Amino acid sequence: MENKELKEYLGEFNEDSDVSIIVANPEDRKVYMPEAVLLMKDEEVNQPCFIVRVGTARDMDEDIAKEVEEVAHPELPKLKNNDLRKEFLKNYRDWPVWFEVPQAEEVYYRYILPDGSAIVICEYKQYVAWKERYTDENPESTYIKSYLLEPGYHHLHDCETNETALVKKLMEVQKR
Repeated sequence: MENKELKEYLGEFNEDSDVSIIVANPEDRKVYMPEAVLLMKDEEVNQPCFIVRVGTARDMDEDIAKEVEEVAHPELPKLKNNDLRKEFLKNYRDWPVWFEVPQAEEVYYRYILPDGSAIVICEYKQYVAWKERYTDENPESTYIKSYLLEPGYHHLHDCETNETALVKKLMEVQKR
């Protein structure tokens, strides 16, 4: 954030308005209560710095968690054709990380659609023995699995889908 953006934002409020600082991790749905906010100047690069000393974490209220998630989530771009929809899906690494499973080297990216459904792309590693045996390539390859989570789903595994279904869903969502 640039100083001018902060000034512009704060200019929308009265000078004597209180300022709330919320330190949160939306993916974990945790809120950290600020114990102190310190203002300092980074002399090396001549920029303002805010230091927030946080206390213990607590679970986020469900309504607040959803609201924070929506604010932190990028708006769905206008995808006018299937090529743009496929490109959007290929750029899943630009989406927010939903969660990670470091033990399995899996990263789950989630994009919440305007109708409340979500596209999830799981990126995972797999060791391919034939690559080690027959090529000079790294035998550890990266693969993806795609999921379409409709409201009320129960198990991620039951939501597995393919690119064609996701392209169709993106088209349906933007027709509304």
